Amino acid sequence: MHKKKGILAGFAILPVAGLITTGVATADQPDSAQAAGCADKMIFEVGGHRDGDATVYDKSNAALPAGVDFTKIHYSAEIAPFPGDTKSLDDSVAEGLQKLDKEVRDFHAACPSSQITISGYSQGAIVAGDQLARLSQENSVPHDQINGVLYGDPRRPGGEGPGGIEGNLPTIIPGLTMKGERGFGDLKVQEICNKNDGICFSENPITNLLGFANGVVGYFSGDHAYDINPNSENGGGDRVIDQPPRVPHGPPLPIPAKTPYEQFNGDLPTAQKEMTKIREGLLAKLPAELRDRLNEFPWLSVPGGSGA
Repeated sequence: MHKKKGILAGFAILPVAGLITTGVATADQPDSAQAAGCADKMIFEVGGHRDGDATVYDKSNAALPAGVDFTKIHYSAEIAPFPGDTKSLDDSVAEGLQKLDKEVRDFHAACPSSQITISGYSQGAIVAGDQLARLSQENSVPHDQINGVLYGDPRRPGGEGPGGIEGNLPTIIPGLTMKGERGFGDLKVQEICNKNDGICFSENPITNLLGFANGVVGYFSGDHAYDINPNSENGGGDRVIDQPPRVPHGPPLPIPAKTPYEQFNGDLPTAQKEMTKIREGLLAKLPAELRDRLNEFPWLSVPGGSGA
């Protein structure tokens, strides 16, 4: 798709999967980088589940200052077996990653002096984080020109508390591969996570089932939502936003138990059997109105699990 260069007013987002939409803030007196058709900073944005057009970024995009541009990565954003989805998490993430990788590399080739911010929310944080991890292992883009901002990242490394769900639960459904935590080398990547968000802050259900239940309840109760504004983030590290718990719980049991991911990932039959037990225990801890919604939490959609 042809992209206009130079000083442009932001234009409407095309709601067609597979297209890349670029908008830019206007400036009365553009600097040399803008005059050459390059923004001072480009923000690459990847939305979460069922937000393949990254609309979660629209509010912050409308307030971008002069010299800052954005590129939305349009992809399927599905997580089968979530009700109504047909594409697996693995295929959807691979699609988004392929598009993001091409856009980042094409932009850097055209604008080699510009700063690059890569941001993703939820499922989009998997895509954006995987791209940041890839760039951290090569020198195709100077590392001091890249930063990342991830919201509700399922692969968030444990730091201030436990990490994301992909480093906690094992793979139990082909196509929904739990890849574990990942790092970013010397890249500045800001991980932003709500304490009640069971996607990025996932307690070990073996040692703290109530804590794990708190994250599931938080996911369904609005704690997986964030104030999205990647242009305001310039540092790196792990930022956990404290919240009063949805389900009262204490610290993990003081026993040396590994996470289910560490114990069972790679052994699909055993993982399915053990996660069925955990799911049954979780159902007893959930409020009654959420028990029938557990099929909307596909990471626990194990064969034979009740409440699906």
